[in-house]
Amino acid sequence: MKNELPKGFTLRAPTQDDAQAVTDFIAECDRVDYGAPDLSVEDIRADWRRDGFVLERDAWLVYADDGMFVAYGIVYDTGEHARVEPTTCVHPNFRERGLENFHIAQVEAWTRAYADKKIVQWIVNRKQSFWTSRFERRGYHTTRHDYVMEIELDEKPPAPILPNSFAMRSFERGCDERAAWACIQEAFRDHRGHSDICFEEWWRGYAEHPEWSPELSTVVTQGDEVVAAAMVFYSFAGGWIRQLGVRRPWRKNGLGLAILNRVFNECYARGINKVGLGVDAESLTGATRLYERAGMQVKVHFVRYEKEIG
Repeated sequence: MKNELPKGFTLRAPTQDDAQAVTDFIAECDRVDYGAPDLSVEDIRADWRRDGFVLERDAWLVYADDGMFVAYGIVYDTGEHARVEPTTCVHPNFRERGLENFHIAQVEAWTRAYADKKIVQWIVNRKQSFWTSRFERRGYHTTRHDYVMEIELDEKPPAPILPNSFAMRSFERGCDERAAWACIQEAFRDHRGHSDICFEEWWRGYAEHPEWSPELSTVVTQGDEVVAAAMVFYSFAGGWIRQLGVRRPWRKNGLGLAILNRVFNECYARGINKVGLGVDAESLTGATRLYERAGMQVKVHFVRYEKEIG
């Protein structure tokens, strides 16, 4: 597949000044696809701050002849594959006009040129057949299913319950950074596809993001040891639990449910009426069942497609 732009469109690289325009464009697509947007301009800027990311090389904007912004693409190298997330999108009025094929060809060319491993991983909404049918025709295979799960906080959530030997509190800056990082890395080693990341990269993803909330983020301790933790964001779209992990020796103590109920109560007290998270639909640790017990429901089903690029 050649990465030639269809006739009637032009391409350019974004600059930092385009962050708000990209946010607004994705929001317009999300209103059609999901009913409401959930990404902020800070999320876009965080994408563009990833280690090794080069904005003018790794993202692109497509415009119609009349100057309308009609497509956005972004790809980054995880070390295991070139990853493309649902922020790579096409305006609903311009779908099925060749721009999806252009995105795919652009990513595959980028992978050949820049990725450490010549494997593309593309995450798409399972209901978007204009994506899924193309991947299936082009030799991509499904490797994983993921859910976005949410809870609407229409009434006060249950109080968290902890066994007597544990304590739970908000994340404390200057105290919990390395312990929370180590806890989450250890807990996530039981998750499919996890690779540890260094402390500096992990912490930068929180410390540099204005929507990360240490007050909503939670640590559970036993004595002086951090045994479970959750890192939580808050934006116009509600609360978002980016990571929640319980170290293996301390599982089966109700710590995950207690953390969820603490986060829900803290959000409810602040007038935040929705909390979401992402999870492997076939979680090896049973996370989906935990979230369902806590009252969360599946909102969106995503599929990960992969292909080795020759």
